[in-house]
Amino acid sequence: MKKRLILNDFKANKLVTISTCIFMAASAMLLGLSILLFGSLSSSIDSLMEEAQTPDFLQMHTGKIDEERIAFFSENRSDVEAMQISRFLNLQNSQLTIGGNSLINNMQDNGLCTQNHSFDFLIDAENNKIKPNPGEVYVPVCYKTEYGLETGDVMQIGTEKLSVAGFLRDSQMNSMMASSKRFLVNEADYERLWPLGSEEYLIEFKLKEGSDINAFATAYEDADLPGNGPTITYSLIKMMNALSDGMMILVILLASAVVLFISILCIRYMILTQLEKDKREIGMLKAVGISRKDIRSLYFSKYLLLSAIGGVVGVTAAAIVAGPLGTQIRELYGDAGNMSLIYALMILGSLAVEGIILLSVYRTLGKMEKMSAVQVLYGHGDFGKKKNLYLPIGIITAAAVFMILVPWNIESTISAPEFVTYMGIGESQIRIDIRQTENVEVSANAVAKEIEQDDQVLDYALMHTGSYKTVLPDGTSYNLMIEKGDHSRFPVRYIEGRYPDNVGEIALSILNSKEMNVNAGDTILVYKDLGDNLAAPVSCKVSGIYSDITNGGKTAKARFDTFDDKAPVMWSIIYLSLKDENHADTWVKDYQAKYSSLNDGIKVAKIADYITGTYGQTIRNIQKAAVMSVISACLILFVVMLLLLRLVIWRERNDSSLKKALGFTSADIKEAYLKKTSKYLLPGIAVGIFAGIVPGQGLAGVLLSSMGAYGFHFIINPIAVFVIAPAVIIVAAALATWVSLKEVGRIYAYECLRAS
Repeated sequence: MKKRLILNDFKANKLVTISTCIFMAASAMLLGLSILLFGSLSSSIDSLMEEAQTPDFLQMHTGKIDEERIAFFSENRSDVEAMQISRFLNLQNSQLTIGGNSLINNMQDNGLCTQNHSFDFLIDAENNKIKPNPGEVYVPVCYKTEYGLETGDVMQIGTEKLSVAGFLRDSQMNSMMASSKRFLVNEADYERLWPLGSEEYLIEFKLKEGSDINAFATAYEDADLPGNGPTITYSLIKMMNALSDGMMILVILLASAVVLFISILCIRYMILTQLEKDKREIGMLKAVGISRKDIRSLYFSKYLLLSAIGGVVGVTAAAIVAGPLGTQIRELYGDAGNMSLIYALMILGSLAVEGIILLSVYRTLGKMEKMSAVQVLYGHGDFGKKKNLYLPIGIITAAAVFMILVPWNIESTISAPEFVTYMGIGESQIRIDIRQTENVEVSANAVAKEIEQDDQVLDYALMHTGSYKTVLPDGTSYNLMIEKGDHSRFPVRYIEGRYPDNVGEIALSILNSKEMNVNAGDTILVYKDLGDNLAAPVSCKVSGIYSDITNGGKTAKARFDTFDDKAPVMWSIIYLSLKDENHADTWVKDYQAKYSSLNDGIKVAKIADYITGTYGQTIRNIQKAAVMSVISACLILFVVMLLLLRLVIWRERNDSSLKKALGFTSADIKEAYLKKTSKYLLPGIAVGIFAGIVPGQGLAGVLLSSMGAYGFHFIINPIAVFVIAPAVIIVAAALATWVSLKEVGRIYAYECLRAS
C-alpha cells in the first residue's frame, strides 16, 4: 500500500518530485565532485613524487661549486640518505622556439638537463624513467596544451634543432608556480649545447624519514656551502603542485555549500506547501486511527526514495563531470592509482549531504504531528500556507548571485596587475629580472644605470636578493631570503606596520613571521657578509609584516644601503613605471630585443604578463569553476522559481479564477505576479552582489591565505559584477517566470464557483 501511495503521489506531483530530486542530486554532485577531484589531485601528486623520488631539500646555485666539500658534508650527516648534484643549463627564452611558438614572452626560466641517476627522475606518461636519444628532447607536459605541441615538433635553440620525442612530468617543476622548467636531453646533446646557455646547479638531498628539514637547512647554511639561488623543500614543492588545481576545487566546494543551503530551504517550502495541500487527507488518516508516526513515516519514505535516486544521479554526474575537469590533473601528475578509496569517500560525502537534507525533511514533517484530526478536517491549523513563497525567491536569487560572483571576483583579482601587492611586489608597470649570470649584481647595476637615463621612465627601484643567516629572539638560527633596496618606491601591501625605511629595519612575509614567531616591533640579528668568511651581526627591528606568495611565501625586505655587505646576490629585480603607460608594450618589446641579443639572462615583462605567466594555470582553473558555478546557479534559480511560482499560482488558483470572473484578463493577473516577483528578485540581486563582494571576500581570503596572500581584498570588474551577473540572473528568472505564468492561462472563471 505504501508503494502505491508513493507512486500515486509522484504522478500527481511531478514538478515537486522532479525538483526535489534535482536539488538532492545537485547537492550530492557538487560535494562528491569536490571530494573526487581533491582526492585525485592529492593521490596523483603523492604518486608522482614517489615515482620521481622528489628530493627533500634542493639548493639551486649559480656559479662555481666545490663538489668535494658538498660530498664531505653529506657523508658526515646522519640524516642524509642520498645526495646528488644535477646540472641545469639555463637558456634565453628569446632564443627558444617550440613547434613554431617563440618563448620570448614566457616568464619561466627554461633550460636543459640530463636524466638523474639516483633520484629526482623525470618520467613519462606511464611513470617510466625517460632515456632520450641523441637529437631528441622531452618537453614539460605543462607546455603541451599551452602551446599546442605534438610529438615530432621541432625545438629550436638559436640555430640548433632538436626533435620533440615526448612530454615529461617533473615532480619539482610541473606547476606554473614553479619559476623554472626543465627540458630533458641526451648527455651528448647537453655537452654540445652547453655554450648556448649559462649553467646552474641543483644540489639535492634525500633525507631519512623523520629528519628535521629546518635543522638540515640551517646546518647547510652554517657549513658555508653553495647557496647562490633559492632553497626549495619537499613540502614547498608539494604545495606548489597542489595550489593551482586546488583553488578550482575549493571554489567548487564553496558552491556545494551554497547549493546545499538552497536545497534545504526549497525542499522545506515544498514540504510545507504539500502538507497544506494534503491537509484533509492527513486528517482522514488520523481520524481512521493511523498513528502520527506512521503518517510521518509514509511521507518520509517518499523523500527517502527521492534521496536515494538523487544520490545515485549526483554521484554518477560527479564521476562524469570529473572527467573533463580532471584532465589537467591527470596530464600534469598522472593517474591517481587506486581510486577505490577516493570513490568510497565521494560516496560517503554524498551520503552525508543526503543525510543533512533528510534530517531537515524529518524535522519539517514533524509539523503535522502538532495538529489533531479535528483541526485538520475542519480547516483549522496551519502547515505553512501563510508562508510567503516569494521570500525564498529573493533568498535563492541572492545565493545564486553569490555563487556566480565569488569565483568571478577571485579570477579578476588574480588577473589584475594590482594583485602583485599580494606577491611581495610593489605595484609597478614593468618588471625586469636579472638571473643566471656570472655576476648578477654588476649586470643589474648596469641595467639600472641605463634605465635611469631613459626619458620614458618615470620611476624605478632596483632590488638585490641574497641569503642571510639570522638569529631569532629565542636564540635559534634561521635562514632568510632578504630583498635589499629602496622599498618606499613601490611598496607592497602591509598587513601590519610599514616598509623598512631605515638601515637596521627589516620586514617579513606573513609566513616567515608565523614560522619564526616574530611580530612587528620585535628584533632579530642579521649576519651580513664582510667577505673572507667573516660575518657581523646587525640588530634589525621588524618594521612590518606583508603578504607574499612568491618563493613559497617566505621572504624578507630590508634596507642595507650603508652596510659594508659582500653577500652574493642571487638575483636582482627592477620595478619601474613609465611616464606614459600606453607606451608600455613598445618599451618592453624594445628592451626585450636589446637584451635578447646580449644573451645575458635579463627578462623584461609587463606586470600583467608576469602574473599571467605565473598564475595563468590557476586562473584558467578558476575560470572552469566559474563556468560551472554560473551554469549551476542559473539552473537552480530556474528550477526554484519555476517550482515556487507554480506553487503560488496553485495556492491562489481560486483567487485568480474569481478575478477572471470579475473581468480581469490573464495578462492582468500575470502582470500582478510579475510585480510581486520583481519586488523580491531585485532586492535578492542586490543582496547577492553585496554578499559576493563583502562576505565573499572573506571566504576568498581564507582560500588565498593558504598561498601566503593575507589581508586580501577583491579587485572587482564593475561590468561583470554590476551588469553581467545581474543580467544572467534576470534572464534565468525571466525564463522561469514566463514558463510558470503559462499556468495562469489554464485557469478558468467557473473554477471559483466549483470550489465554493
